[in-house]
Amino acid sequence: MGSTKQERRCCETAVEHGEQTEAARGRISAQARRHNEMRRQVLSAHPQARELAGPDWRSALAIPVLLAVHWGLAWAVSGSNLMVVFVVAFCFGQLVMHSAGSLVHETAHKLIFRDRPRKLAFDLGLELVLGSFGRQLNYQHDHISSHHPYVGDYERDYEHENICGFVAKQFVIKARPRLQRAITVAMLILHLLPFGFLVTDWALPKIYRNLTGVEGDTKRHIGASKPSVFDKRLFMAVSLALNVFLLAAFGVLGWLYHNWALSIFLGKFGITNLGQSLSEHDGDDEVNPTRSCYGAINAILFNTGYHNEHHTFPNVAWSRLPALKKMAPDVFHHEAEYSYAGYWWRHVRHDFSPSRRNPLQGQDNSDRCPRRRADWNVLHLEDGGTG
Repeated sequence: MGSTKQERRCCETAVEHGEQTEAARGRISAQARRHNEMRRQVLSAHPQARELAGPDWRSALAIPVLLAVHWGLAWAVSGSNLMVVFVVAFCFGQLVMHSAGSLVHETAHKLIFRDRPRKLAFDLGLELVLGSFGRQLNYQHDHISSHHPYVGDYERDYEHENICGFVAKQFVIKARPRLQRAITVAMLILHLLPFGFLVTDWALPKIYRNLTGVEGDTKRHIGASKPSVFDKRLFMAVSLALNVFLLAAFGVLGWLYHNWALSIFLGKFGITNLGQSLSEHDGDDEVNPTRSCYGAINAILFNTGYHNEHHTFPNVAWSRLPALKKMAPDVFHHEAEYSYAGYWWRHVRHDFSPSRRNPLQGQDNSDRCPRRRADWNVLHLEDGGTG
């Protein structure tokens, strides 16, 4: 009886944290089904793995530590200069943000607190570190309702870049490779500046559209869930209050440190953040859809490098993932080839190549990504598919 109850709890929490029951097998991606198969394989050989399921409330103790470090750095640079603020934000601030972001991943799966009151309190505590104006809420919904059940499916997995952006870039690379390299360099420079990623997020699609005439992908409908209006406004209010507090307590430079660190973390110079994302999935490998990194950086990133283990057992808290790896090394053996910095450098060197492969990248996408005829002469491109 106890074993049956434990198994039921394992399956229930797996559904809540991004996996599906057998009844829903036909509605999830092939790669998500592969992770289901891997989970059954582990449970068959190691039934004690069920005991690893569940949240770990001790993760909440990281909030005061992260706040002390982050606000301490804001205080430390408040009497310095712009160069010092930049160096501290680049070398330390973005790592604090990445550490807090790893906890956003945990709380998205309800692996710290499962009930709404305590989870909401924890998430708001993270917002006092991140000041994301609700971006962490969007991530939580996208990650649970889009990425986990549809991993590897371009149409539904939000982590796949827009194919029409890929097509437009390929046109530019083919027709004007030096122009593309100039765009890459300009992006890197902008992403070193506070709020630079916001500028490029707004401007870059327009630049590629004007250069190539390639429209956006109107056929793709990811269908991820959305946070409530109340929650969104609540988190935005907390972020606004945080910025006012930082400005009042630590002056312009202390406030700038926080926003500079956040900008670097979210931009192209978020080396560990971007590198981790690049390392996790090939995109089109249905046998080994997920890779893990077991480096020392997991100590501050709450074992998010154990990504293969996590996708197979999304109901196991970060603190127990190493035990899962140790229990079934024959299953969890697909390791990333490079470090986070190595993946980041390859991405930059190839003009921000896509982080995920998908079959559409080798097909004619002219029907999905139409080009406005009036703009065809901008790069003197020949009509065709991906270019």
